[in-house]
This record gives sequence, C-alpha cells and structure tokens, in this order.
Amino acid sequence: MSAFSSFAQQTTNHSTHFNKFYQYGVADAFIGGLYKGTLLLKDLKQHGNFGLGAPDLLDGELIILDGKVYQTKANGETVKAYNSSTTSLSFVTFFKADTSFVVNDLISQKNASTTIMNFLRNKNGMYAIKITGRFNKIKTRAFPPFKQEPFPPLSSILDKQQFFNFENIEGTLVGFYLPSYLNGVSISGLHFHFLSNDKKHGGHVLDYEGNGFKVEIARLYGFQLDEQNDPALQHFEFKKTANESLEKVEKGH
Repeated sequence: MSAFSSFAQQTTNHSTHFNKFYQYGVADAFIGGLYKGTLLLKDLKQHGNFGLGAPDLLDGELIILDGKVYQTKANGETVKAYNSSTTSLSFVTFFKADTSFVVNDLISQKNASTTIMNFLRNKNGMYAIKITGRFNKIKTRAFPPFKQEPFPPLSSILDKQQFFNFENIEGTLVGFYLPSYLNGVSISGLHFHFLSNDKKHGGHVLDYEGNGFKVEIARLYGFQLDEQNDPALQHFEFKKTANESLEKVEKGH
C-alpha cells in the first residue's frame, strides 16, 4: 500500500489576497541576539492568518493558525497571545492550499519531509505547509525570556531551551519551505511549529511520528520583508558563520 494518496490536483490560487509571503525581521539578526519585539501582533495579523514566529524577548514560540496567535512558553504553557504583544521575527501568509495529500501509513519526520519535498515542483519556490492529524509522538521546544541587553546569540543559549515530548496527541504543524538563497535573510528548508487541537501544547518542532496526516501545501507568490524596527539593527554585524548557527538552532543542538 502506498504511504500516501493524493486527493487534490495542483491548481492556481495566485490572487491578490492569498499566498503572499510576509516576513517581519531578518533571521540572522534575530539569531544574533535581536530579540526585542517591535511589531504588534495585531499588525502582524494584517499580513496573514497562518504562520510562525518568535515573541518579544524570545519568550517561547509563536504559532499563527486560523487568524489567531498562540504562544508556547518555556514552562510548557500554551496561551492565546494578546494583540498588544509584539514579535521580533515572524513569517505569515493568508493560507489557501493548492495541493493536498493524505499519509496513510506510519511515517517519521524524515520520511514525511522527503514525501513533502517530492510534491514541491519548484525547489527554488516558497511554500506554506499545513499538516494535521494524530501524532504518535512529537518533540518540541521553547526558549525562556531574556530581559537584559545585550542579548546573547541564540546558538550560545541552546542549553536554556526547554523540551516537550507528547504522545498520541492530535494537532497541526504550521510551517514553511523556503529556498536556500533566502537563508540568512530568512530560514531555508522546512520549518514547523506545532499546536495541539486543544490549544494547550505547542512549540518549535524537532521530531515527530504519526499516520493519517492530511498535508496541505500552498505555493507562495511574492515576498515582503520588513526589517526589525530596532535601533540595534543599524549597528548589527552580520557574520559569515551565521548559517552554521542557524542550523544548530533549528535542530536544537
């Protein structure tokens, strides 16, 4: 039996409203220590109803789903974020899938990633990806807040991140695939955050396994980048080693 079955043909949903990619903040600056939130979440939601990001002062992880913003904190608590809260780095779109398929058999994160990549017709394109279903197991993480400047680079505080392991939990992976030429400005490759159906659990996804997943993919057209409205960005020194640091941060080690 095939591990997945396609139930929707790829169509064009290229419109003035849906599937435009909006990013607030420069990824390399964020991982270098620019954690101060400078965009209100109510303003972020003007650019998308689906996405992920980082809260003010690196206080956990953000998940944007169905137009609502949730924050998973380092103590494991997931709450609905206030419109008056801010973000230092976020990626959003108004999501409308143009390709869908179902994973029938038990599948690991690695194999699921391979399957998803096979559906991406343009490896140099941008995609939003939504995965819903029951996870036999899933591992996520969140960072605690850092309140004193200058903030340490993210790669130097990996020992501060908190890990969460869930079993037999239903939820949604919210994420993106971005091409390698955007690395540094953005985060290339596959990048997911998790939100449970009961909205009580979440975080940055490190590993998962499950079956019966519904995978929805939206090809993104257009890229709007607004840099952090942070005076520290004017003097920030971008380093050639930032890509290596970003890979460590994404993997959690």
